[in-house]
Amino acid sequence: MSLKIELDFGKVLKLGYGKLLNIMSRFNIGHLLLISLALHLFVMSFPQDGYIFDEAHYVPAALKTLQLQPANAEHTPLAKILVALSIGIFGDYWFAWRIPIVITTMASLYVFYILAKRFMSRKYALFATAFLSFDIIYFVHGSIFVLDMPAILFGLIGVERYFAKSYRWSALAFGVSFLMKELGLFFLGTVLIYHLFTNLRVKNLKSIVNWKKFFGFFVILLLAGGGGLWIYDAVYKPSTGMTVFQNVQKNIVVDQNQTPITTVTIITNVTVGNIITNPIEHMTFALQYFAGLAPAIVTPESDFRPPWSWVLPIGNVFNSPKYFTVVVTSGEISHLIVNWVSQITPTVEYMLIPIVALSMFNIVKKKDKNKFGVLAISWIMVSYLPWLLLGIFVQRMTFNYYFIYTIPILALGIPHIWNSVPISEQYRNIGILLHLFLTIIFFVCFYPVVLMR
Repeated sequence: MSLKIELDFGKVLKLGYGKLLNIMSRFNIGHLLLISLALHLFVMSFPQDGYIFDEAHYVPAALKTLQLQPANAEHTPLAKILVALSIGIFGDYWFAWRIPIVITTMASLYVFYILAKRFMSRKYALFATAFLSFDIIYFVHGSIFVLDMPAILFGLIGVERYFAKSYRWSALAFGVSFLMKELGLFFLGTVLIYHLFTNLRVKNLKSIVNWKKFFGFFVILLLAGGGGLWIYDAVYKPSTGMTVFQNVQKNIVVDQNQTPITTVTIITNVTVGNIITNPIEHMTFALQYFAGLAPAIVTPESDFRPPWSWVLPIGNVFNSPKYFTVVVTSGEISHLIVNWVSQITPTVEYMLIPIVALSMFNIVKKKDKNKFGVLAISWIMVSYLPWLLLGIFVQRMTFNYYFIYTIPILALGIPHIWNSVPISEQYRNIGILLHLFLTIIFFVCFYPVVLMR
């Protein structure tokens, strides 16, 4: 007696695919945010007794801010004020430093999801948000006290409100984004280029209503950004540095006959602070500060990543800036336990060139129906091109974590690319799922608390 087993792999695959679609249909943004929040909360306590990367600068700055003392005038102040309030509530320790950043990161993912739904279906918007949440640079900077994530949150709000035609709230959000960190202006620049490209018509230039909206937008923007910075300067009185003046006084010593005997020279040093009094002086100082940064050639090789290496597999892909590491050695065996590193995620960052190519093709062929291509080109021009030009002509300030302001549009562009591939919906779903799976595997390998050795 023999037992014969027949297995129809086609039916098995269809059954598995059907169950996968069922799971996908039930999975929503709330589930994704809970997963991301859990990953952030777990990792944010490593370390509890030390600073990660620029926390060494920003935590002392937040403490000074809490004491109404100026600090780090080269950056706009609002993110430091935010963390200073957290320290005032929870105390001066790791949770207070990092929890505001984690909260703004979660909020940024939700706002990004709302923005994505304006260009694609709910399913693809969820995919886009997943790509953003599992990007290593975005995750790392969303877990530690650096200034970028609060600026990105309000920048994304500004972009989303612009597409909702809520221009006043958009202007307010862009102003707050600038106050969080000056690079928040990237989002404003993106919207300005997009708006000019899509609305610059002769009839629009003659429209009084449009001019009213334009001036109303910039009045709110200036009041929020410039006015907020002016208030900070008036309260904190930040300084561009200290100037020392020498007061030289010569006294002639004479005898009883009024004959000069000797000369006594008294030198008095007078120190005067160069106080910043308005936003123009503040931003002039910031520009001078950044222009005077040391060229990248004098920085450690592990920190310097030229801009073209952010989007192309050039050189050692894994040779990225290391923020904080903990290694435990037992005998001859060493284990990497904690590894905060600014690592490019190839499955996300390397999509820049395909996204640019597809966007340009759709614009030229007039297939860019929802204007996503215009948005992508505008965003990349503003947030990536300046670093590329600096890397080519100036050779300084080209560290890969500056790419964080471009990553959202790449995450948004990945589903857009898959949606443009001329294949069936079934194979398109499989393709984007595999793409996300590879991104998650890469994320696990570079998760700050080492899970895979």
